[in-house]
Amino acid sequence: MFESGYDATNPENVFFFYYISVCGSVGPVLYERIKNTFRTPEEFLSADEKMLKNTGRFSDKQIQRFIDVKKDDRIKREFDRMNHMGIKMIPIEDNDYPELLKDISDPPVVLFVKGKIPSKTAVNVGVIGARECSDYGKAVADRLGDALARAGVCVVSGMARGIDSLSQAAALRAGGSSIAVLGGGVDVIYPRESKALYYDLAKEGTIISEYPPGTMPQRQFFAMRNRIISGISHTLAVIEAKEKSGTLITVDNALSQGRDVYTVPGRITDITSYGTNELIRQGAGIISDVNAFADEIVKRYGNYLSCSFVDAPNISTASKYSDVESAVIKNMGENSFTTDHMSSVIDIPSFELLGICMSLCEKNILSSLGAGRFRATARGIDIRNDIIKAADEKHHNDLDW
Repeated sequence: MFESGYDATNPENVFFFYYISVCGSVGPVLYERIKNTFRTPEEFLSADEKMLKNTGRFSDKQIQRFIDVKKDDRIKREFDRMNHMGIKMIPIEDNDYPELLKDISDPPVVLFVKGKIPSKTAVNVGVIGARECSDYGKAVADRLGDALARAGVCVVSGMARGIDSLSQAAALRAGGSSIAVLGGGVDVIYPRESKALYYDLAKEGTIISEYPPGTMPQRQFFAMRNRIISGISHTLAVIEAKEKSGTLITVDNALSQGRDVYTVPGRITDITSYGTNELIRQGAGIISDVNAFADEIVKRYGNYLSCSFVDAPNISTASKYSDVESAVIKNMGENSFTTDHMSSVIDIPSFELLGICMSLCEKNILSSLGAGRFRATARGIDIRNDIIKAADEKHHNDLDW
């Protein structure tokens, strides 16, 4: 057994964890077997094939893998490269290892981290959903990521295209935090269309993986990483899912881990709503208002919140916007629009609207999709609703007078 007082964070022991992660099949059970067989990590690393067999604790396949990795001259160079890149390793016995993740049945023995170390006292909500999502799903993902961030809640997802990346990008835009769990090394950007989000997460958020740096994504890795997304989250929120999808695998993981699952109801005619509506039928919680959901999460887990709350925008009046800006805001919907279309609605030249829309992008009311096309942000939708509400109240007051 590893000697009493063994320190997993001791620099002399760090390479041991890198080594067993490269071996690829060292889970918590095999890790405990190694600990209970050898006195120190160094003793295990120096054991030859005969010594490993004499223990009677490892299969021939495991022994062969241990020996093959030891013979690979690249291992030490890759380990040095990882340190040079500033990628951190968090062994399961490290104080920085997420407590929630320790409680699942098969936690990773090592986490590789790029960016900030995950806060142990933050509230995490996993937000997942379809890659090929609808405009409705895109809008909800944007608004939910924004609402959670403004409530001080960390958004956890997989950086995949669609719901995952949209919710994480919205959280970062709102000044909040987000954790991406990858199905490959933390230095491998996948998918490529999430490149900008990857760099934002590396700077402002967190990227984690159980796979060593340089590991290319593989299909089976994504199913494995899903248990980490749910395992590191207090609650799971689902926005759009087909009948058979990786999203529902994550839901199964969450339920087996004792996590609450909430979902956004969808249109019964949409293929991406089958999974979410079925979850509701089976008893999942319903998210009908993203702000109310965020408030509920804060009430339930508020004692754990350690990150600073992001000040919500002051949207009480429309006085801070020009008449043209207000006209654009009032007439924008959940879907994207072009300046030509908006011009036909509010009778203002398209070339003039282009400058106005770019100004609203700087205020985080619109986001530019390129080629003169824009979409309202979650903040923009809230401001639009506030302006319309204020106008309705003024109209009623005028009638009463």
